[in-house]
Amino acid sequence: SSGINAEYGVLYLPLQLLMSYNSCVVLTSILLNNSLFYINSLMLFKLARLFGLSETKSYQAALLYTLNPATIFFSVGYTESLFSFFVILGLLIREADSQFYFLFFSLATGVRSNGLSLVFFILYDHILTMIKSGNILIVNLVCMVIQTCVSVAPFFWFQSHLHTLYCVNGNNGSAWCDNDLGVSYGYIQSEYWGVGLFNYWQAKQIPNFLLAAPMFTLVVAIMINWAAEQFKSFKDLRSNYAHTDYSNFRVLLYVCNFQLAGYLHLGALTALALLTMHVQVVTRFLVANCPFLFVYCTKFDRTISRIVLCYFVVYCVVGTVVHSTFYPWT
Repeated sequence: SSGINAEYGVLYLPLQLLMSYNSCVVLTSILLNNSLFYINSLMLFKLARLFGLSETKSYQAALLYTLNPATIFFSVGYTESLFSFFVILGLLIREADSQFYFLFFSLATGVRSNGLSLVFFILYDHILTMIKSGNILIVNLVCMVIQTCVSVAPFFWFQSHLHTLYCVNGNNGSAWCDNDLGVSYGYIQSEYWGVGLFNYWQAKQIPNFLLAAPMFTLVVAIMINWAAEQFKSFKDLRSNYAHTDYSNFRVLLYVCNFQLAGYLHLGALTALALLTMHVQVVTRFLVANCPFLFVYCTKFDRTISRIVLCYFVVYCVVGTVVHSTFYPWT
């Protein structure tokens, strides 16, 4: 661990040891990730402002991001910071009403396969536009298909590359080689990590469920808070249009704006994590995939906000210590 492999190595002083190739790679990775983490917080502030939050609330959202329960994974040599960078940048461009946000979703997918879930925003935006216009527009359909294909292209290109490398040239003979699509991802997740529907629901995993419980509880609280807001908005709009021929469905469309996609995306990923994944990773999984999570946290009242802040700080500090001592964490 000291970098000294032989007795004569004691001649090298600590700063000389830091100049080894491996050390430079590690230090560069840490520097890059921490720089991106800082940039992400600035972009999240801007995203919150575009979302409609005040400057104070936007600052709170950015602060919560820097103190998030999975902070350690954004500071060391993991891909969370880079992935989150492309996710937030894509959502930032989306909130600015630009159609080119899918390019950054594609880059995010090139970093982590979780980026596939970002296709939901593309589908949601185009489908909602067509519903509100009352017409199925060919232009929207074509754009939706192109943007979706570009967004998922890195994932399927890499799977194709692996199929060629291991199944065609390497004669691997693995079960996933017979897959019609040549996709290894699902097989590897199931075979080596036991990922699958209810596979993790075992008595011995109760400690991990307890570790993940605060994040699941937070998401439930966010959804309840959102549902209450939407119900109030629907009632107010229904009252305003009481003397018109607007149906409840048409009024509901005014409530279902482009911001709703973030809530649905968060809810879907939370359900996916609960039912199929190793639940202890749900914290960094949602933090990296759903930056709107921190925007939603600013909508709580003072008491709940303090509880959320305490949860974030405790997990931030404990997680840093535990991860650094090689114990399993979120």
